[in-house]
Amino acid sequence: MAQTEVVLNQGITEIVALWAADMTKIVALNMATPCTAVVGSTFADPADTATHHSDAGLAIQAIDAVSTDTVNTTDDTVTFDHIFTATDTRNVAGIQTCNNAGDASYHECCFNAVLSVEDTDTITIDGQSTIDQA
Repeated sequence: MAQTEVVLNQGITEIVALWAADMTKIVALNMATPCTAVVGSTFADPADTATHHSDAGLAIQAIDAVSTDTVNTTDDTVTFDHIFTATDTRNVAGIQTCNNAGDASYHECCFNAVLSVEDTDTITIDGQSTIDQA
């Protein structure tokens, strides 16, 4: 018996809404060289040999803003904005977004060059991910 299956547009909207509601934290990645984002990365095991910053204004913290947006299907995209303000000298190779418990990551972004930040330097993050059938 033949069948057809699709993910419904309404389902995509609901998945993105749940994702946006749970994606509440962000953390900067620490490496001396550029990292490479990998789909198999986890919160416990970030890209390459990156680690999470644990201080200097770069540790895990609440994301400034998370919302949904439309790229192809209504509310098929989660967007997030955040500004890190460094409180000491550190290297930043990228970021991960994660859930409120801080044990599961949603996004990993490795910068094409390591940022060297000093006290009061800021890093502005504007990110998005789209779930769609287009």
